[in-house]
Amino acid sequence: MIIALAVSLVSLTFKELQFAPGLDEGYYFRYAASIAAKGLSGFSGLFKEYLQNQQDWLFPSPLRAGFILLAAGWLKLLGSAPLKLVYLSLFSYVLFLCVAYYFSRKYLGERLAVLFTALLAFSPLQLAMSRRVMMESTVNLFGALAIWLFWDFMNKRGAGRFAALIAALAFSILVKETAVLLLPVFAIFLLGDKFICRPKANLKEAAGILILPLIAVGLVFWGLGCLPYLFATIKVVLGSPGTNEYAISFGSGPWYRYLIDYMLLSPWVVILALGFAVNLLLDKARDRMAIYFAFLSLAILVLFNFFTKNVRYVLILDMPMRLLALMAMDRICRGLFTPQGARVILILLVAALALSDYFNFYGLFVRGGIYDPVSFVLLKARQVIPFN
Repeated sequence: MIIALAVSLVSLTFKELQFAPGLDEGYYFRYAASIAAKGLSGFSGLFKEYLQNQQDWLFPSPLRAGFILLAAGWLKLLGSAPLKLVYLSLFSYVLFLCVAYYFSRKYLGERLAVLFTALLAFSPLQLAMSRRVMMESTVNLFGALAIWLFWDFMNKRGAGRFAALIAALAFSILVKETAVLLLPVFAIFLLGDKFICRPKANLKEAAGILILPLIAVGLVFWGLGCLPYLFATIKVVLGSPGTNEYAISFGSGPWYRYLIDYMLLSPWVVILALGFAVNLLLDKARDRMAIYFAFLSLAILVLFNFFTKNVRYVLILDMPMRLLALMAMDRICRGLFTPQGARVILILLVAALALSDYFNFYGLFVRGGIYDPVSFVLLKARQVIPFN
């Protein structure tokens, strides 16, 4: 019911959408339409065209073969129109909520899983990206799947679980290359958990997490005939932000910029998550799952600071922050009220936060018409800076 309500509300805003053919949306549609028409053999042509045209270097590259394949299949299914890809974003958003509910129910129980799903479903950034011809919702889906599968593997080792984790990581990297940053995060946490908590972990698992997804990705590009263009394209992708005036003007800033952006989108989530993370450092009886998601949040904030900063690039940060915020509210309620009262108050707090988040989404992205939620645009919409 929560997911259906969120989908219904965001679907009502589709009539306000305007496709941006000259920006990222146009490139994603062009790539998908080309592969839908030519098949897998068309990938080498996409790479050649991208490398030959320096204007294209400022926009998404064909490295995101996983997303392009999904989008091409989607266009084959629904028809070759740009706004059809909006429904791919919406579908990815729904699957993401289902994944979050399934795993949180497994580890936190039914009650907290439902409340967690509600917090995610009405996140301003999740809703905003679910209605665009962009890849962020799809990246978020596979990144979240990898995050949960890693936690699943940490709790119960098994060859099947390890294989599922490697597959999710490999496809996440194929969807968007920055997912490669999850590899060292998982390897470091696995090794740290080994030496601190003494579970059954070994260096081979960490090495497998670091190496096997990259081998799988390389094999996919080899099969698509793109391997000769791969390293040249990676070099362009890494170097292009230095010559991109938009990225230089609107994508730079201090390490805490992402926290400011999330504060502008959903301030109470950030406050609660930060408060819980600090409390976690002082708490002797530390929750291992809370430590994992706090570590994940910190790692994402640190690693993504080395690239162009845009809050939609760290949509994956939304999930761990909201889980920490829910844990904070749950702990506060249990500390102040009777068990029955705590349950009621927590439900009311989550409902109020979800409602506030929805109004933030509507005001910023529907009524405000924000396309790219860079800090400048968010600050302008919040009337923090005096620009008309």
